[in-house]
Amino acid sequence: ALYKIFRPWIEQLRPFLKPRKFEEGRYLYHESEPAERFWTVRSGEVRTLKASASGRVITLETLHAGDPFGMAALRADALYTESAQAITACEAWCVPRRVVVSLMAKDPEVSRALLAIVAGRLQRAHDRLCSFAHDSVAARMARALLDSADDERIETTRRVLGESAGTTVETAIRVLRRFEKAHWIEGGVGWVRILDRPALENIARGGEDSEI
Repeated sequence: ALYKIFRPWIEQLRPFLKPRKFEEGRYLYHESEPAERFWTVRSGEVRTLKASASGRVITLETLHAGDPFGMAALRADALYTESAQAITACEAWCVPRRVVVSLMAKDPEVSRALLAIVAGRLQRAHDRLCSFAHDSVAARMARALLDSADDERIETTRRVLGESAGTTVETAIRVLRRFEKAHWIEGGVGWVRILDRPALENIARGGEDSEI
């Protein structure tokens, strides 16, 4: 995604595209820090998250290779409105805000492409809020699994999946055990494999057996 957006300016960007490596669990940035860099996942998985005053964490998005994030950097003197954490060992590109803003000023196509990304993120955030309000925990867990799956095996924890679904780790474990008994998934410490994607898609849509 980063290359597609900035392709006409890739030679100007190249000096700034030095990948940074992060170990599993490491934070790339924290909420309320100055939004000085625009980020893109190069490899591995990253999640954006918010923590409440009580300490409860909600995963906002799970990001894979090519996904941009840290969009607050598009605004002047902005702060990050979420934190970003490596789900797995990962690499990420970060571009200084001043460089991105300069490209936006030079080429309206860059601005339009970034605006489309922001609009998509807002729509997904709206959909998640509606899901938290109306969908069963099972439906939300099924959607969290599907959203996290770059392929059939997912490197993640029960806690992260529960936070993605807006529920507690105890409830997440209970629902995942139900999915395992139905042979829709299998898993171990730090990983889950999807065995029956159509069944999970049905649950995510609120189909039969979604009330667990």
